[in-house]
Amino acid sequence: MALVPCYNKGCGKQFDPEENDPELCTYHPGAPIFHDALKGWSCCKKRRSDFTEFLNIPGCTKGRHSNEKPKEPEKPAQSETFVETEVSPPPQPKPKSTQLEDRPPLDEPYIRLTNTVTSSLKQALEKHMAETNVQSSEDFESIDGIKIGTSCKNGGCKSTYEGEQSNAEKCIFHPGTPVFHEGMKYWSCCQRKTTDFSNFLDQVGCVTGNHVWKKDEPEGAEKTCRLDWFQTGPDVTVSVFAKLAIPEKTYVEANRVSCNIHIVFEGGKSLWTKTLILKDVIVPEKSDVRLLGSKVEINLRKAEAFSWSTLELPAGSS
Repeated sequence: MALVPCYNKGCGKQFDPEENDPELCTYHPGAPIFHDALKGWSCCKKRRSDFTEFLNIPGCTKGRHSNEKPKEPEKPAQSETFVETEVSPPPQPKPKSTQLEDRPPLDEPYIRLTNTVTSSLKQALEKHMAETNVQSSEDFESIDGIKIGTSCKNGGCKSTYEGEQSNAEKCIFHPGTPVFHEGMKYWSCCQRKTTDFSNFLDQVGCVTGNHVWKKDEPEGAEKTCRLDWFQTGPDVTVSVFAKLAIPEKTYVEANRVSCNIHIVFEGGKSLWTKTLILKDVIVPEKSDVRLLGSKVEINLRKAEAFSWSTLELPAGSS
């Protein structure tokens, strides 16, 4: 009998419906979770920052294959009688930002802010070290340094390396990035939009090329990190979403109007640096840094407790 595809999440194999034993399929019964730049499944604890690595997380449950394609969720009907009422915020005192002529000089000496290593980072680093030691000690069958069973790193490709013959196969993949916006899921390169995550995973690539079995990134390669910020009355908090920062190699130096950020993360494989020319004046002696498992938080104490309109001074203003 002809083989049919299995639509269980995380499986992607084809099977014979007449030989569908209860433990043939390894899949994820849960839903995908995307939070703080990490990706995983609600049914198990494994998390990845890279989207392709997330797709390759092995299933955590065994069962029968399923050829039943999941239905796309219906879009909620919009109520015609709903009227959104905007509540005006209470009047705020007008900011009294330090005038440019009164700003401290940009070349003031820097001081290094105190690092606090949280328990979440300690546990994540211990787990990463244990997994690295196990992988390095196992006897993998490999050819040209590529492990048998290694997944192709191109987006949307489900092929695995089975030997030199795999290099002769054509790779059909998505050169773009995955986009999740307002309930829609699609690849930036072809924009075939769907609301169903399983349909998104099954979208065939839009270009043909060669498989990529490993990413050639040197140790400490410069990478781009997402940066966000918010403020309370006395403080400005800058969040840099860099996973597994190395405490001994990560530091922030600041003077009253700028700070230099240097983060070595992903267990030491990646580097991110940035200099912020701050919108207003801070107190470096009362500022500090918290290192978490998934990000680095920089807490800057304001010299005056008024609201900042932006984090950085607009270009050309200094």
